[in-house]
Amino acid sequence: MGVKTDSLASAIAKELAEYSQDVTDSLKEEIKQAAKECRREIQEKSPVLTGSYRKGWRDKVAYESTEYIRVVIRNRTDYQLTHLLEDGHAGRGGTAKGAAPPHPHIGPAEKNVEQKLIRKVKVIVKK
Repeated sequence: MGVKTDSLASAIAKELAEYSQDVTDSLKEEIKQAAKECRREIQEKSPVLTGSYRKGWRDKVAYESTEYIRVVIRNRTDYQLTHLLEDGHAGRGGTAKGAAPPHPHIGPAEKNVEQKLIRKVKVIVKK
């Protein structure tokens, strides 16, 4: 493939744009996989009383363009309980009697998947 000196800059720019899009596409796929893995880990570690809370976890691509992606993990059935179970809460009347202890299941899963994703990103960018 021959490139004239006049069009060298545009040829380099074109190749860099293709490389950039390939990396972006690979990163998007890894982010989607990380979200699924995080959702599964949260589901496994979620407290179970009736099972509704554990079954309610969903991951969804909230926004995607050629350069960006935003994935949301949420509890569709019992979203009101997420902060109460994650952080614990006081008993009736604000007393310590009957207080519910925290059951951290969202934060640890997020940190775990974040570390794995960072390692995968480094591999993708180096390729």
